[in-house]
Amino acid sequence: MKTEIKKWGNSAALRLPRHLLTQAHIDVSSAVEVTVENGKIIVQASVDKRGKARFPYSEDQLLQGLDASTAHADEIASVSQRELGE
Repeated sequence: MKTEIKKWGNSAALRLPRHLLTQAHIDVSSAVEVTVENGKIIVQASVDKRGKARFPYSEDQLLQGLDASTAHADEIASVSQRELGE
């Protein structure tokens, strides 16, 4: 894919299409590391010292407020006729 570097204030910016971010397992809020190797700019998800990717939320934060009832609410919900397109 060819693209173009644009000016963003006093810096340069590169727009990355969603499909590239998806393939790289990076989201718009992801922390990334930017390095230069052999004249190439490398952008990759940040990893901690244990080699694991850093995500914006911890598992505890994602599970906060869930219990046996609310964790599987999608399984007990009824689909409306409107959602089915009928």
